[in-house]
Amino acid sequence: MNEIKEEINKKKKEGWIEAWFAIEALAVNEETVKTAMESHIERLCNAKDVFVYEKKFLDIRKVEKPLKNVDSAFSQVVEVKLFVKSLFSLINIVMLFGPSSIEIIGPNRKEINIDEVQNIANMIAGIIHEFAAAGIGGMVINPK
Repeated sequence: MNEIKEEINKKKKEGWIEAWFAIEALAVNEETVKTAMESHIERLCNAKDVFVYEKKFLDIRKVEKPLKNVDSAFSQVVEVKLFVKSLFSLINIVMLFGPSSIEIIGPNRKEINIDEVQNIANMIAGIIHEFAAAGIGGMVINPK
């Protein structure tokens, strides 16, 4: 436990962004939601420039009519506390791991270099183009 506290203090001193995530998974099978969520959180814990220091798996619950044409399914939420090295890293893991809710714990202020802003903008542009190529989104351009 002392090692975790030391690492938390180190990340704070280095200016890493501290956040709380709630991540939810939904599946028609209880075991599927459990194993999928465990795997998803394990990948988050191993992600580059991320330090997960707390994870809390909430009880799996049955949900009636969660989606159109789905009578019932199983839902699980995991609450995660973590640090990320930069704003770029934060946005990247938000897009990759899809939290339902996010709270930024600290720091209160963060200076960001323009090259990081450029990397963030290019990452978002790339994802929009991937959606368009897959036929599930993109930009609509109106000549008027």
